[in-house]
Amino acid sequence: MLKPTIPENEMMRLQALKQYNVLDTLPEDAFDNIAKIASLICETPISLVTIIDNKRQFFKAKTGLQINETPKEIAFCAHAINKPDELMIVDDATKDNRFKDNPLVTGNPKIVFYAGMPLVTSDGFALGTLCVIDTQPKHLTNEQTTALKALAGQVLQLLELRKTNIELKKTQTKILEYSKEQATFAYIIAHELKEPLRMVTKFMKLLEQKYKDRLDAKAKQYIQFAFDGALRMTGLINDLLAYAKIDREHLKKEPVATSKLVLDILSIQKNIHGSNLTFEVGALPEIVGYPVLIKLLFQNIISNAIKYQPTLQKIIKIKIDCSEIPDKWQFIIQDNGIGISSDTQNKIFTPFKRLHSGEQYEGTGLGLAVCQKIVVKHGGSIWVESEVGVGSAFFFTITK
Repeated sequence: MLKPTIPENEMMRLQALKQYNVLDTLPEDAFDNIAKIASLICETPISLVTIIDNKRQFFKAKTGLQINETPKEIAFCAHAINKPDELMIVDDATKDNRFKDNPLVTGNPKIVFYAGMPLVTSDGFALGTLCVIDTQPKHLTNEQTTALKALAGQVLQLLELRKTNIELKKTQTKILEYSKEQATFAYIIAHELKEPLRMVTKFMKLLEQKYKDRLDAKAKQYIQFAFDGALRMTGLINDLLAYAKIDREHLKKEPVATSKLVLDILSIQKNIHGSNLTFEVGALPEIVGYPVLIKLLFQNIISNAIKYQPTLQKIIKIKIDCSEIPDKWQFIIQDNGIGISSDTQNKIFTPFKRLHSGEQYEGTGLGLAVCQKIVVKHGGSIWVESEVGVGSAFFFTITK
């Protein structure tokens, strides 16, 4: 018996093989089906998708064979990968000096005929083979060899797809880690800014109280400007903390009665705005989600509906309803506010993006970004339909 030669690029080949994470994996229909087709086309009782490691050949897919691997030193496929561009054919292993005393020939599965096409990556590394085996001498037709080569190409595409998925998952993990780092950084910065801001506000108040009799109108105006700036900064910090906390906190999903939650929010707003606020609430479901975040989601959209109203608007109208789609709940919150132009509707969920100046409408530009982050965390999506001067309808979905 002749042992297979170790390829010159063996170290790099093994490193490339690791990127596919295919060794010792469970059977998959896609690979199994190709092995079955190869067996049918080539009219052999055995067909295999083999992966060659440094010490063994692992069978990713197999037809007509029960074992999962064999030692590399007796593997026919370990010989095949030494000529990556060729279909290796052994018509009668009992008469071939390389294999006639091989345990796989003298014992089970009693290999006589073998044909193996290497699975070669774009970098030139042979990972294994698609092979067919018979227990008697055989000769493949031109059509069968062409089909075997084509099926080997299909196996390689499956392996490349597997590698791509692994790389995508790694990238997603890195993005998630980076996102969490950003959220942590934003949280720390925002939290640290709160104390000096409190100090500024405190000393401005002391300044006003202690020297109010000596300050002229201009000085008092400057102090008021400082108070207003501190107030806006406090709002921005609070919104930034809320935005960052969505990814930082370890929350637990629980049943949320959205009908009660919405009515509680609206009753508080009703106490503030009185008869100027009217609302209509449809039948809202109990959902499963993060209660604190769901409340913040409704609060932000309802607050915006109330805030972004025409200057002379007397009655604020809000309508909230929900419909059921196959795997999600779809909520809608409508208002009769100022509306949003079609060319800016795709920008409103961007953090810190404001469509109006602070003098027109107060805000930090984080409210809807927070809403989008909450909805995504619940496996849904959020969008708006709006007409300037008529009002807006915010839609969002929550996975059941």
